[in-house]
Order: sequence, then structure tokens, then C-alpha cells
Amino acid sequence: MRKFLFRLFQLGFFFFISIIVGLTLIALSTNWTLKIEQKTLGHQTHWGSSWERISEFEIWVNQKSSKPRGLIIGSSTAYRNINPHILDQTTDLNWFNYASSGQPPIISLQLLKHAFSKDKFDYILLDIYEPVTQLDGLESAHDLIYNSTLDWWNKTKLVCSYPQGKLWLRYFYFFIKQLVASKPHIILDPKNGTYLKKGFVCSNQPSISQWNKKQTNKALNRFASLSEIDALCKTNGAKLILNISPSLEHKYILQENFKEYSIISNDEFNNPDWFYDSHHMTCEGANLYSHRLSSKFKAKIK
Repeated sequence: MRKFLFRLFQLGFFFFISIIVGLTLIALSTNWTLKIEQKTLGHQTHWGSSWERISEFEIWVNQKSSKPRGLIIGSSTAYRNINPHILDQTTDLNWFNYASSGQPPIISLQLLKHAFSKDKFDYILLDIYEPVTQLDGLESAHDLIYNSTLDWWNKTKLVCSYPQGKLWLRYFYFFIKQLVASKPHIILDPKNGTYLKKGFVCSNQPSISQWNKKQTNKALNRFASLSEIDALCKTNGAKLILNISPSLEHKYILQENFKEYSIISNDEFNNPDWFYDSHHMTCEGANLYSHRLSSKFKAKIK
């Protein structure tokens, strides 16, 4: 039995080493051709601007601030729709938009833990788009592991949460590329919008103008990570405020178990001229929405 286990360990060890060697060769190949990386792991992408956002956050959070701090978390309906520069001007707080693509509450919780380990925040604005609360977080994990400068410990915690082979390969490949001589390549997509600092992406797509579907009511049920996020905020002396992201498709009806929370609702913000799809806003729409949101936020904290 001992001999069998030793042999099994040997096979596992050599399998792991062969993967590392293979990933190293792929990384080195980028100095001559990008085809091998493209066909295997895929290139890093600019979609979501996670590289810029996470890098800037690490600088912003370590800077001394003369104003109280506010942190926005959530998915693309947060980083495309909520302009922290406008919130800075209208609420007298120092804001950063720490959202990311497909970021469900379970990933928001981990990022919040990391943020609180860096500094104190006075307000946490959790942006909620109902379909994202149902996600398992795999899309977000791929983005933060492969397309961002999130620290190695948080990437390790993310990859350990998802037993998916491609995610683990991208995890190892990301760090190998930092160690060997390789050529970085990030796919740029003009449809992504323009990153305007502080985590905000201004979406330059034209508005949809016409929306023929009738808005329907949809229940918004309490999600598992909400209590943990709330407890984390209370432990760190931050006030949690939930922001229900507007949608042209649905008006969200909150269930009874949301009553204990401070909530901002935005059902009235439903002009198609301000959206480029059912829930993401144009630059103009995001600016108008951010002004309206800041007024509601100030009313909540009085």
C-alpha cells in the first residue's frame, strides 16, 4: 500500500511539473508568436477594465484622505452606471468604484474583506442587479485572476473556490508570465468604453432610444452573502446601503426580509435614451443617474 501511494505521489508530482513546464513554454513562445497563447489559454482582455481598476485601487486605498471614504461594489451595472467623480462632488465623500464584471455578492464579500484590511470606509454602497445575485462567481473569478493585478493571496482564495481546470491553468499561467521573459498582450475592444479613473467606465455606445418591451414586476429575494456583507461592514464601522440598479425589463419588488436594510430604489430611472441595453447606461445616462443617486444617498445618511 505504501509503495502504491508513493507511486501515485510520483505520478501526481510529474504531472504537475509537466503542466508548469508546458505553461512556461507557452509564456516563452509569446516572444515569437501569440498564436500558441491564443489557441490555449487565450489572451488577457480589456473588457471590464479590471487591470486598471484593481491597480488604481491599491494606490487610492493607501493614500491619506481628508474626506470620509465611500466604496462602491457590485457588477457592471455599478462600474458602468455609477460615476464616483460625481459622487465625490455632490456628497463630500471620497469614492472609489470597486465593482467588476459579473461580480456576485460572494465575490463582493471577498473584495470587501481585502479592502477593509487596507483601510477604514465610512460607507459601502452595494449595487444590486438581480440576475447577478444568482451567479456562482465563476465569470468574476476568471476576470479577477487572469485580467487583474489582484494580489496573489486573494487570487489563490478565488481559485480554490472553483474546481475548474481552465481557471487553475490561468491562475498558474498568470504568475508564470510574471517570472519568465514573455510578451504581454491584452485584447482591446473599443466597445468596452473609456476608463475614467476611480473604477468608472464611461460607455460610449449609442442609446437604444426605442424599447418595446413592457416593464414587468419581479421579486428580489434576499441572497446568501448579504448577512455576511452586513456583518463585515458593522464590524469595521461602515454603513451599508443597498442600491437597486434600474432595469428597463423589470421593476424589482423587495421581499419582507430586506426591511432591516437601508435601500435606495431607482425604478423611475427608465428612459431608454439613457441606456444602451436593458440595464447598462450610456455616458450621459450614467452621469444623470449618478446625480440622482447622490441626492438619494444624501437623504439616506441625514
